Amino acid sequence: MSSEDVDFEMDEMQEIIDDFLVEADELITSLDNNFVTLETNPNDLDMLNEIFRAAHTIKGTSSFLGLDNVTTVSHKMEDILNKLRKGEMTLNPEIMDVLLEATDVLKVLLDKVRAGEGDKFDTADILKKLVVVNEGSEPKEDNSEQNIEIPTETEKNTEDNLLEQLENVESEKLSGDVTERMTNVSNDKQKDLNVENTTIPEPDKKEAKAQPVNNPAKKPKADQTIRVGVDRLDSLMNMMGELVLGRNSLTQSLNTLNLEHVGDAQLEQLSQSVSSVSFITTELQMAVMKMRMLPIGKVFSRYPRLIRDLSRESKKQIDLQIFGESTELDKSVIEEIGDPLVHIIRNSCDHGIESPEDRVAKGKPAKGTVKLSAAQEGSSIVITVEDDGRGFDLEAIKIKAVERGLTTSSELEKMSNKEIFSFIFEPGFSTAKKITDVSGRGVGMDVVRTNILKLNGLVELNSEVGVGTTITIKLPLTLAIIQGLLVEVDNEVFILPLSSVYETVKMESLQIHYMNQKPVIKLRDDIIPMMNLNQLLDFDSKCYNIDEKPYVIIIGLADKKLGVIVDRFLGQEEVVIKSLGKFLGNTEGIAGATILGDGRIRLIVDMIGLFNVAKKLA
Repeated sequence: MSSEDVDFEMDEMQEIIDDFLVEADELITSLDNNFVTLETNPNDLDMLNEIFRAAHTIKGTSSFLGLDNVTTVSHKMEDILNKLRKGEMTLNPEIMDVLLEATDVLKVLLDKVRAGEGDKFDTADILKKLVVVNEGSEPKEDNSEQNIEIPTETEKNTEDNLLEQLENVESEKLSGDVTERMTNVSNDKQKDLNVENTTIPEPDKKEAKAQPVNNPAKKPKADQTIRVGVDRLDSLMNMMGELVLGRNSLTQSLNTLNLEHVGDAQLEQLSQSVSSVSFITTELQMAVMKMRMLPIGKVFSRYPRLIRDLSRESKKQIDLQIFGESTELDKSVIEEIGDPLVHIIRNSCDHGIESPEDRVAKGKPAKGTVKLSAAQEGSSIVITVEDDGRGFDLEAIKIKAVERGLTTSSELEKMSNKEIFSFIFEPGFSTAKKITDVSGRGVGMDVVRTNILKLNGLVELNSEVGVGTTITIKLPLTLAIIQGLLVEVDNEVFILPLSSVYETVKMESLQIHYMNQKPVIKLRDDIIPMMNLNQLLDFDSKCYNIDEKPYVIIIGLADKKLGVIVDRFLGQEEVVIKSLGKFLGNTEGIAGATILGDGRIRLIVDMIGLFNVAKKLA
């Protein structure tokens, strides 16, 4: 065999492993969710069968790839699941704990494989637990021939039916890429395979051939989906960004020509062509962005298992209700939202939901409820986490805020409830009387706000003692292309993300007040401090005379508002955010840059940085 053949075979095997890892991750996620569902209804044979198929698929493919630890763990899980399917074992919380722990070990093993380390990991402890569970059932011996001998005719029919379904779905469960690649491996390699015997009998070949005829719609369904690497989508998105910049430049050039050659017929034809290109570019942009969209259910699917574990740990009864899991978000946002939601859910379970005894004493159901929902609103997505627990004590928050020096008693009297609740997101802030392993140290909610703000999002909390707490998160659908407000200050043009702009007003319509020698305005019921944009960005700036009556932009971040003084507004434009690189990337108050239609580079203002600077200057 030539070196080229060896390299090709190694590349082919690596592609098989990569495909397996993608599919295995999906199967592991389904195991987590389905185990939690099964625990609420242990007699659900369909769910048991689906869980069994997932474990069997992981075992079979990992055996082919020589991942011995993955194969062994999934095989031991399969033994227990088979006994549960056949009624030889009764599911209880202790057995479920072991199965879920085995699932966690599989996650670690797959991470090792993904990192190129193989599946090297000490599995002795979990294998011992799995064997103890398996041997603790009757009968103790697992004889594959005896597994077919069902005492009653009804049970035999059920078993045959399940095995038939298993064989049908098994052929679908492995992705087309994996199965095709596996069958294309050389015959010599296939002869070396030593797949362990399972309780699934060899299917009758004639029946297997007949199945596609009975259900012809299933095969095309698999062919309609292909896996595309994220790096390819990122590259496509970058090119799309360049196309948007080119469109903006073309549109601006055309506008200039129109002013110079009014009524020109050829120019009119060119204008129509540019409009057509602009329309197609917008449609293409939406299509590319949609390709990067993932259902938020990819994130939400982690939490039934989390709730189950927290319930067991805290000895509470908690029901998780999920809504809007089909709502889609950009992949870059999806990747960042998971951890903040974990912090919020942990706090809801640990400090929000009361013990069953306390809930019953208060006239509530013994089982508490955590609702997790998502919905799209315009170009944003709104995520809410709601619990029916004890709620936050507003007075306790006030006392703690004064103790921490975050505010004064006189300032508290002027604050709204929403502003007072926002202290929960301050670093180290906690009203919990009891610190647990889950939460209570005041290091969670500030992380939530920080991470959400990095995504150009907002987070708010509302609560009522004895009723519960609702935390609302608002995020942009995508971070790559934004709508920006162009403003000019001292002949320099900056771009503010439109999602953070509340309104724009002229100073002449406002009455200026001073607090601590700092200008503020009263806009409806809000007292809003004002600062010059160049002052906030630490650029050279003239001192504004109130008589000059410049414009002011009211921007907001969570419950905070700030009036930003500028010379004039230049309009709105869709802009592509470009990184400033490692040398300028940490410039406070600047999120990135973009190229406008006139070819000039303009800076995009970072709203989080702007508020941080304003806080220091105040």
